[in-house]
Amino acid sequence: MWITLYDVSRDGIGIIPWFLVAFWVAGIIGGALFVLISPIGRLSLSLWLTFWLVAGGFGLGYGVFHNYAANVHALKAGSCEIAEGPIENFHPQNIMRKGDSEHFVVGGHEFRYDYDNLGGGGLRSSKSFRAPLKEGLYVRVWHRHGIICRLDASPSMSSSLPR
Repeated sequence: MWITLYDVSRDGIGIIPWFLVAFWVAGIIGGALFVLISPIGRLSLSLWLTFWLVAGGFGLGYGVFHNYAANVHALKAGSCEIAEGPIENFHPQNIMRKGDSEHFVVGGHEFRYDYDNLGGGGLRSSKSFRAPLKEGLYVRVWHRHGIICRLDASPSMSSSLPR
């Protein structure tokens, strides 16, 4: 019996990308209203607004939501690679250290992720897991291009999980 700790199709990408979309849309609406009301700097503001519309749309649309959808599709289609075995070289992320990430090795594959990486569309943190990740925990990892799409733990092969 396996316990699913993370599943991209169940857990989603979180609330932060949706807040970014809301701010992006609010900025576009506010900028467009300002262009309509104010005759000063209409051309430069229109160019600035167009640039950020395209850049934000690409960053949020492709960088966040497209990668998330691709990971969900790969998981549901069964096209993810699978690694299984005990966790080795586990290092939890210390958010107080700039550039630090959580990482571990399973079956010869290294997995590295961090809370700030919205663009990967997969696992970003293990802090909310009911069974904490730790050295020796036996897991099965579905991954796509090194991004974790699903993570299961086996209570029968580890004494750290509830049965």
